[in-house]
Amino acid sequence: MNKIWFSIFLTLITITSQGQSRIGFALPTGVKKVQMNFEQFNNLIVIPVKVNHFFTLKFILDTGAESAILTEKVFAELLNLNLVRTIRVSGPGLRDSITAHVANNVTLTLPGQVEANLMSMLVLEEDYLELKKNLGDEIFGIIGYDVFSRFVVDINYTENKLTLYDPKFFKPKKRMPWVDMSLVDTKPYVISYFKQNEEKIPIRLMVDTGASHALLLDVNNTDDLEYPEKTIYARLGQGLGGEIPGEVGRLSSYTINDYQFENVLVSIPSTGAYSNVIKRGSRHGTLGGEILTRFHPIFDYSKQRIYLRKSPAFNNAFEFDMSGINVAASSNALDTLIVIDVREKTPAKEVDIRVGDKIMSVNGKNLYNSSLTEINMILRRRNDYKIKIKINRGGEILTKKFRLKRMI
Repeated sequence: MNKIWFSIFLTLITITSQGQSRIGFALPTGVKKVQMNFEQFNNLIVIPVKVNHFFTLKFILDTGAESAILTEKVFAELLNLNLVRTIRVSGPGLRDSITAHVANNVTLTLPGQVEANLMSMLVLEEDYLELKKNLGDEIFGIIGYDVFSRFVVDINYTENKLTLYDPKFFKPKKRMPWVDMSLVDTKPYVISYFKQNEEKIPIRLMVDTGASHALLLDVNNTDDLEYPEKTIYARLGQGLGGEIPGEVGRLSSYTINDYQFENVLVSIPSTGAYSNVIKRGSRHGTLGGEILTRFHPIFDYSKQRIYLRKSPAFNNAFEFDMSGINVAASSNALDTLIVIDVREKTPAKEVDIRVGDKIMSVNGKNLYNSSLTEINMILRRRNDYKIKIKINRGGEILTKKFRLKRMI
């Protein structure tokens, strides 16, 4: 299973229409904070966003997204969005760039009547990200800087609660620890450290709530980073530029502020799949949701701080897929799982699971009674855990049994 489903951030684009100031989000008059529920999909935060007071769509909340993005052009047509020009956009993946349209005068509304008028939005020409397939739910957009720049954003991953504060009225608890953050091209960066040959090496990472990995490092293009001793091939995820191939390994020790983690998973993209995007702002890579979910983070762009408190998940082990397969949701109804990749020398390969097999159930779980995220978690539960997969291969029903194997 992919450890990173997405790392979604764009090149610098100014998409505000000429002669018109962007009107940012604001809390209702007299309100100091608004709390809302969110959903989690593979460590990603998904919130409801109403577009032009008409459609409510699910959007990923992504610190790496400079502008709001609508991934399905059909909604732009239904909403009669004003597409004023077409541009080329670069992003993670093997494709150099993709086509997007700029929509102006868009109204976006979050729960609690948090609203922004006269907004600009990118509308993708094609569904390059395939969010539905890779997350198993009806998710059609991304939003980021427009929210984080206006509010202090409190993310409680444990309770799936998001709180937006008016920065003028936010008061952190006494002695709440924080890490200094710098904003470069609308994106947040922090300095953290990892141990290499018993030496503490500083690394500058973009903090990316739109990526589900722990760490992604540009090892191939940075002299002071070394490959982990052991890595395995993996399909790291899907970016605006298409599939992101690479390898996954482990760091012996990683430290942010005074918090230390051992045996952290690190994703290393293949040359050309990610490095150009990383180089635009971060010398080393990105820090994603697999680490952020171990905290209760509060982003305060006005003071350039990220407050970090431990969450109950802080001491959880970092685990990668132990089956050898990547699965995705298939069909418009999102009711079918299909195998999209099988790694060599893995338990799934040994029992002859093949690309294209339709999965009817994994230990009794399927997309009727569970989510894709929960099924992914089963396939990285623990070493030697028993797995029973029922598949449909060309109309023939087969049952495959194997035990999970920790390969990294």
